[in-house]
Amino acid sequence: MKPYAWLILITLALQGCATMSVDECATADWRGLGFEDGSKGDLLTQADKRESACMKHGFAMDRTAYESGRYDGLGLYCQEGTGYNLGKSGRTYNGVCTDHDEGRFLDAYNRGFELYTFTSVLASAQTKLKSAQSRHGDLDAKLEKYSSGYRDEGLSMEEHNKMVLELWAERKYLAKEAIPYWTFAKRDLQAQLNDYQAKVAAGDPSVGTLQPRQFPGPESYPGPTKDDAREMFREVLSGLQK
Repeated sequence: MKPYAWLILITLALQGCATMSVDECATADWRGLGFEDGSKGDLLTQADKRESACMKHGFAMDRTAYESGRYDGLGLYCQEGTGYNLGKSGRTYNGVCTDHDEGRFLDAYNRGFELYTFTSVLASAQTKLKSAQSRHGDLDAKLEKYSSGYRDEGLSMEEHNKMVLELWAERKYLAKEAIPYWTFAKRDLQAQLNDYQAKVAAGDPSVGTLQPRQFPGPESYPGPTKDDAREMFREVLSGLQK
């Protein structure tokens, strides 16, 4: 990686504060500040904030020097590597490279954002699968406790049975619907990501037009039904007969 690329990555991670103190305004290197803000891809609203802060302290901003420095700083920011990293992280491009070969910058940004779409949907499926598995484990533990005869104080028998049925039906939904759905989605999206990365490495011309398959989620949990109640009752009887 070229030395200036490290500077770009560092400045992207830092969010400089535009509010300036009296001493900072009195000794401001406006060209240097413009270069700093430009190298981070800041909009001119950053300059407005700096100018407003210094005006309150009785100091004028050298706008010409600032904008000259910002132009040079944008030349450092508006590189293909910056565009790609910006897109890959899912961040929004704010249109500051119009005077610095924006076409190449946007091509790189779009390639990075394409990768982001593949990795983000996979991460989302992984999170949803993990959440469903965790909830299933919690329900398992609760139902195991109730199957041993535990009763929550203050609940009538009817309320207790209704609550146990709701837990049982939700666990069934997770086991038969949500977990299999997100398990398949995770596996499929991982395969799509692997295929996409192979196409990138091979210079496949379709790169730049690809989208991962969408997984909106399983059917919503409807709540316990009469069939659930009968199935749970049979399960309880079967357990008692063992």
